[in-house]
Amino acid sequence: MSSFQEVIDLIRPEQVGRHWFRGRSPTPQSRIFGGQVLAQCLLAANATVDEALMAHSMHAYFLRAGDPETPIEFDVDPIRDGRSFATRRVVARQHGDAIFNTSISYQITEAGFTHSEAMPDVPTPEEAAKLELGPTYPRFSDMYQVERIRITARSDKPQQKQQNWFRAQGGLEADPRLHQAALALISDCALLGTSFYPQGMNDWDINHVAASLDHAIWFHEPVDVTEFILYECDSPWAGNARGFNRGRLWSRDGTLLASTAQEALVRPKTR
Repeated sequence: MSSFQEVIDLIRPEQVGRHWFRGRSPTPQSRIFGGQVLAQCLLAANATVDEALMAHSMHAYFLRAGDPETPIEFDVDPIRDGRSFATRRVVARQHGDAIFNTSISYQITEAGFTHSEAMPDVPTPEEAAKLELGPTYPRFSDMYQVERIRITARSDKPQQKQQNWFRAQGGLEADPRLHQAALALISDCALLGTSFYPQGMNDWDINHVAASLDHAIWFHEPVDVTEFILYECDSPWAGNARGFNRGRLWSRDGTLLASTAQEALVRPKTR
């Protein structure tokens, strides 16, 4: 695939019943990337709510590894439809087993007071690209057409956070809810590994088993994923073979677009 639009066209679930959808995955990959299923669940749920509603939060659990060679069935439960809010629960299944579930809350656009955390002072994408701070996972980038530019390099010295620029490559149609689903996909990039940064483990993916356990995202503002987005992640705690990670996503002009949180399994390899 040569553009993010082609990726979305491939993974966008097909509606086969009123609240029943079926989706595909790009290949080859050993297991389905979690951000893909986040995006697919949001796209399926979007098709069952009024277009005036926008998702403002998702809370999800990764239950089993997904098989990229097998279609994913998405069961959307229309839990609530109110005047200002709506709620959907989506369960993704393969081979009769749930591999993922999420609750999504929607809201109409309303007026209210505003404030926002300031964007950190970081190198621009163009400046960061010149730093050449390590691998950017070209296989993942080629499969999902998501460009990643590191600001923080892996190191054997403890670091409290990591920062990256991300953007979708090759364009995407101007549908706000589609860009929101794209942001959900991107939100699962980099976040999992953040809990290793305070440990100074630059080879953590060799010596540890790591897998996302849950994922939450709060959507704050409209987003354009074809423009660079800063993703800053930190890890305030780790223990009991779990790492807790948080993230914030900003547009280049300093608008806070979304916030994330995730726990991951971070178990040392014993064999």
